[in-house]
Amino acid sequence: MTTIEEIFTEYPDSWLLCLPGYQQKTINELYCQLGDYEQVAQAWLTASMSTNVPFGAQKGHSIFYEKVLDEIEAFFSGDERYSENRLAILKESGAAQNYIVGAISVALAPILGTSSAFLAPIIAIVLVTIAKMGINAWLAARKEKRALKDNQ
Repeated sequence: MTTIEEIFTEYPDSWLLCLPGYQQKTINELYCQLGDYEQVAQAWLTASMSTNVPFGAQKGHSIFYEKVLDEIEAFFSGDERYSENRLAILKESGAAQNYIVGAISVALAPILGTSSAFLAPIIAIVLVTIAKMGINAWLAARKEKRALKDNQ
């Protein structure tokens, strides 16, 4: 691989296939109920949040989800903190999706203060969304959302 964009050439929903079967099943059931991967990610965090993350009170899962998205954005937009991790992924020609989800989860876990195993399903869900939109469109949407939030 030579560019980050090449990571997203597979069928978007195939990112979920790198997760253990029980996680795939739960995510698929939630998607059937909710119909939106962002809501699925929020539901995943709500179901297992109480013992993992000390962010906020009532809306802790929303705050944490936004922090995860911020770090994924930093990962893909060239933040220096993740340069070695990006290079490692790009050096793996034809890297399997489970390697990519694992590498991103391991890179983000210490920054977010949680385990990579806890993050992996959220990373996979976000990568499905990115694959459906395209990395550049996803990054632009994140930038626009942040600008709207800053103007409020």
